[in-house]
Amino acid sequence: MSVVSSQSKRHILIASSILFLLTLAVLSQHVTGYMLIASGSYFIMLLGILAIKMKDIVWHPRLMTLAMGLDLFLVLILELQRDAIKTAVSFELTPLQMGHIGASTIATALYFPTFYFGYKRWIQKDMSPANLKRHHKFAITAFLFRTLGFLLMFTLLSHVQKGA
Repeated sequence: MSVVSSQSKRHILIASSILFLLTLAVLSQHVTGYMLIASGSYFIMLLGILAIKMKDIVWHPRLMTLAMGLDLFLVLILELQRDAIKTAVSFELTPLQMGHIGASTIATALYFPTFYFGYKRWIQKDMSPANLKRHHKFAITAFLFRTLGFLLMFTLLSHVQKGA
């Protein structure tokens, strides 16, 4: 396996960032501020995955910590400002909207073991195959649920007012 050069990493990051900014510009006309933050978090998570695919063990934990931290912060803000739990249990949402809540809840719950096993690798330098396997298992599952939650997030547009 070859490691991607530093210059190639910069080009990929610049191209990805430009594409993301263009996407945000288009999305901002149609989605809420919360959705923009969630989209930004998802993009950062994709960059974190790209970083580890390029064997960049410095930027991977930084990007993933930022992305998961933003997600957790957004969940807290939604609860405080929108009473999200009350909305979730009110049964006023469609099955797809409830799917978003379910997938997002599972993803955020899986962030905690992902953080833990990642922390053991990054800070405590536990590079054992068993720790890596646990980290991958939780991280990949969390990402799959995060992706499902991200896609289903757009079903909430009918439930919220633009600009909220």
